[in-house]
Amino acid sequence: MKAKLLEIEAYTITETAKLLGYKSTKTIYRLLDRGVLNDYIWHEYPNKFGKKKVYLMQEPPNLPTLAEKIKANIQVRRNNIIRRSK
Repeated sequence: MKAKLLEIEAYTITETAKLLGYKSTKTIYRLLDRGVLNDYIWHEYPNKFGKKKVYLMQEPPNLPTLAEKIKANIQVRRNNIIRRSK
């Protein structure tokens, strides 16, 4: 049996905010602090300076997309980038 290659689209928090249309990373950091996005985090091994880089997976296997998860956990407001569909 041959192993399957799994490709995951993961971006930094800043890149994720830009992709989703946010002007700042504040909403994403709030959701991370509350533990809502723990299933979407992917860590890179520490670099030569000892820092670990955090990435967010856009479409993790067997889970809703990151945009859907954020949409389900934010308040509906007129100025929200991601709005609930009617």
